This record gives sequence, structure tokens and C-alpha cells, in this order.
Amino acid sequence: MIVLMAEIPMMSNRFLQFTVRLLSGNALAVSLASAGDLADFKNPSDNSPMTFELQPGEVETPALKKFKETGENDYRGNTDAIAEGKKLYESNCIACHGADGTGKMGPTLVGKDVVYKQVLTDPGMFSIIYGGASGAMQSFHRRGMKQDEMLRIIAYVRTLDK
Repeated sequence: MIVLMAEIPMMSNRFLQFTVRLLSGNALAVSLASAGDLADFKNPSDNSPMTFELQPGEVETPALKKFKETGENDYRGNTDAIAEGKKLYESNCIACHGADGTGKMGPTLVGKDVVYKQVLTDPGMFSIIYGGASGAMQSFHRRGMKQDEMLRIIAYVRTLDK
């Protein structure tokens, strides 16, 4: 990859960090399931930017607030949050995506061969859970799920992709 010095001021900080890692030979350190680019907060159907309204009475937790600002899910690696995410996954997602996330009626959520490339990032997966996707995947926001619960589900799903 060749980067012209004149282009550097127009690049995002995240892109520059990735480029530096790529050029230094550490590209493998970047995980496909990493927090991801905030640009992935887009509707999977039409690629329009998304906004995330809270449910009546829902509180924006510190983890959710940070996630919306940075794309980083503080629940990844948190055993309590992952356990709660597993319960939520089992009651809301397992019928379509299977116990191991490889898909049944719904597509796989793990690996690289996903239907929606957005699921490879946490903001992308959050957007799909929140807003839904084509087919049977309906908006979990419209079903009444709290956004903090969505983050916990994502943290659990990331444990399946080993």
C-alpha cells in the first residue's frame, strides 16, 4: 500500500493506525471481530446512518455510552456480561443462528463467510440486532430489547468465534 504524504491529513486516525500496523507487518494483530469502525453503525438494508433511540425507561449505561462514542464493547472478556449475553442469545437468537452461531434458518454469525459483512465488527452487529436485516431478522429494538443487552449478546457471540 502506498500512502502519499499529501493524503495523510485527510485520513482518519483509525485508518492511520491500521495503515501503520499493516506497513509494520502486524496486520494479523487486527482481528476481524474487533470493535470496528464507527462507520459500521449503518442500516444493513440501505447503508443509511443509524441513530439509536432508548426504550422508554431505558438508561444509557456507561458501557453503552462508550460503545456509541468509540465502537469498543467493554463487555468483551467480562465473564458476567458474557454469561448474561449467553442467556439472552439462548432465548432470542439460538432458534435462527444455532447454538454455536454457525446458522440454521438464519445465517452464520461466526467465521469470515458471513452474509452481512457488518457482523464482523461490533458496531455492525449492533446495528443489525438493533434495526434488523432482510428476511426474518426483525429489529430487537422494536421487540423491546435494551441496547445494553445487545452489547452483552455481542460479547457472547464473539466467544463462539474461536
